[in-house]
Amino acid sequence: MTRFVRLAAIALAATAVYATPSYAASDVAGTWTIAADAQGQQFKSTLTVAEGDGGAFTVDVQPLGESPMGPMKSTISEVKVDGEMLSFKQHLDSDQFKIDLTYTLTVSGNSLSGEANSDFGPTPITGTRAG
Repeated sequence: MTRFVRLAAIALAATAVYATPSYAASDVAGTWTIAADAQGQQFKSTLTVAEGDGGAFTVDVQPLGESPMGPMKSTISEVKVDGEMLSFKQHLDSDQFKIDLTYTLTVSGNSLSGEANSDFGPTPITGTRAG
């Protein structure tokens, strides 16, 4: 009996580790209004996370309003979704500067929080699901 209980516990643990529920990843997908607090200034953007064919995710970040730094080219890479966790890299390029950001965000219902890390340190990110 003890051996059966151990095997059942191992099987249950393996299922929990290797099974990815379909609803977990979909919680991250959607459109979010996010704010980054950087050195006393708040920068707002729209973050769109979409799940494509085969389960791959894409991210698009669009600033709300005009940027004080002028137009910037944004490149997103290394998008990963794991349950309620979202991470990705963003390269921003403008006439004034270039910066690489690594986002680590967590979704909880209709709220999102985390940070964007760069050579300048972490920047807190908060957000709510749009719509």
